[in-house]
Parts: sequence; C-alpha cells; structure tokens
Amino acid sequence: MKRFITLLTSVAALALLSCERIIPFNSEDVDPLITLYTTLQPDSFVEASVSRSVGILDQGQPLLLDNAQVWAEDSNGIFLDSLYFLGSGKYRAASLVGQEGQSYQIHAKYPNLTPAYGRATIPFVPAEGAVDSIEAVEGNLNGPGPIALPYVSYSFEVIDDGRPGYYFIEAYERLRGTTTIPNYALEVETDDPYVTGSGFGQFQWKQRIDLSNELFLGGSHTLNIRVYQWEFSGMEILFKLKKVDQATFFYQRSLDQYQRANGNPFTQPVSVYSNVTDGLGVVSAEAYRWILP
Repeated sequence: MKRFITLLTSVAALALLSCERIIPFNSEDVDPLITLYTTLQPDSFVEASVSRSVGILDQGQPLLLDNAQVWAEDSNGIFLDSLYFLGSGKYRAASLVGQEGQSYQIHAKYPNLTPAYGRATIPFVPAEGAVDSIEAVEGNLNGPGPIALPYVSYSFEVIDDGRPGYYFIEAYERLRGTTTIPNYALEVETDDPYVTGSGFGQFQWKQRIDLSNELFLGGSHTLNIRVYQWEFSGMEILFKLKKVDQATFFYQRSLDQYQRANGNPFTQPVSVYSNVTDGLGVVSAEAYRWILP
C-alpha cells in the first residue's frame, strides 16, 4: 500500500512538471542606447528629443540627454544644420525648416554612447476633398452605441497624390465662429472596408481613423465617418487630415497594441516600432491640413 501511494505521488508530481512552462529570463542589462524621436513637418523647424534608454530592471523613465550633438543631413549625407539645445532633452534647428518631398537624416551623438541616426521623407500636404455632413443623431440613452450617443455622420473624400503612404483622420470641435486650433480629438469611427485598423467598425470608435492609400493610389476615396459629440448647436466640427509615412503608421499602430496589452501578463509581448539605426526611437514625417466642412 505504501508503495502504491508513493507511486501515485510520483505520477502526480510528474504531471504537474509536464504542465509547467519554464520561461528563461536573463536579468543582465544590455548597454544603454540613444533614444531619438523626431517628427518632421513641412514649414516647421526641425526638432528632436534625445534621451538615454534604461534597462529592463531599472525603475523610472528614460534619462533626458542635455548638450548632446544633434544635427541634420540631407539624403546624400551632406550637412544641413545643427540642432541647438532647448532644455529637457529637446533640440531645434537654428534655421532648417522642413520641406515637402525632401528627405532628411537626423543624427545624435553623446559621450560613452553609440551614435544613432534615423531618416524620413516629408509627405506633401494632402489636398482638400469634399466633406459634407449627412445626418445628426442626438441619441436618447446613457449607454454607448449609435442609438444612445449623439453623433454626426460625414461624407469624407480623400484625394491621393500618388505617393505611397497612409492617412490619419481626426475630428475636433470648437466654439462656432471662432478661429482657435483645438487640442482634444473627438471619438470617430467608420464601417469603410478600406479601413482595417484604428476606428474601424461599429462601437469601435477611436480618436483616429487609419487609412492606407494602397487601394486608391493616385485616385480618390470617399468614406462615411461618424463623429461622436454631445452638443451640436454651439460647437462646430473641424477635421485634421494627415498624410503620414510608414514609420509614423507602424509606430502608432504598435503603440496602440502596446497600450492595450500593458499590465496584462497573459498577452503576448508587444514591441513598439523603432527605425533608429544603432539606437531606439522613431524618426518620422507627416503633413496635414485642417478641414472645416
């Protein structure tokens, strides 16, 4: 009997071990890297944020780097301008202003760290297509959804310039008749089949609709957009249409996934997109226009 109990105990222990998943973990930190963030825009001074990465076991935020060497080159590696230190890890070009269709390389160098750089090409400012309101629904309940939450539907035309890229569509509201530039995006969504990411599908509203121009390159595409807002009479909707490069699109999509997975130990790890050579971060570019329907 004792041998039988011992055998059962051994079998149970073996079963438990067979279900156990060993996850290897190396606590040894890697060398810190320069972290470089730049969003190039037409008619704006070239700016960059420079910091130093922290190890996986370190607590706190990346360390901002003061008095780094930061400069801009063209696509052929020819020096264009130095970026001077503003404070809090931020740098700005002395005279270099971004131009549509131009490519730039942003470099950063700091003592005891490997120099890093990234490159991006500024898109052209998107054309203004026809944007018209279709209907306004006031809603009559307190819960979510098109029946309950007030919204306005718009027909929104995107006219493409024939250069591969992506569009971000955002909506804002401001007091009717004013000229202020709003800062806080409203919730938007669409059922358009060309949209497969942020803002696609009923009850899937986000603060941004992602649209690839792959299926209408050099043409135009019109989609219906629902903009959720609580007050119609005193406020007006203002759209922000962005043409963004691949780096911006991949970074934003990966950041969205990372934020959804953050804090959940059962989701697969999400790596935020980086295109900086010998470092971390994103050097990207965008161009936008405001559209008042």
